[in-house]
Amino acid sequence: MQNLQRVNLLLERRQREALERLAAQKNRSVSDLVREYVTAGLREDTDPRKERALALERARELSARILKRRKGKPLPDAVEIIEQAREERVHELLGRGR
Repeated sequence: MQNLQRVNLLLERRQREALERLAAQKNRSVSDLVREYVTAGLREDTDPRKERALALERARELSARILKRRKGKPLPDAVEIIEQAREERVHELLGRGR
């Protein structure tokens, strides 16, 4: 047996009963099933694709909130603003006014 550690887990009655039925059908222990399900859940929660998808969804939600707060007026293009600032700085450093 692996290096197992005892954990007390509180389940709803229907959850326990469902686990017991499934364990009996599969000829496995409830503990074995729970370990399998915990492993699968942890694997799913740490999937990098899922994390990226969640981050993208949060970014979209944030963008929608910002757009709503700005009454539909989109944010200016940040790349354009940076390029313009760089161009102005170059002209300033070279002593040429615009």
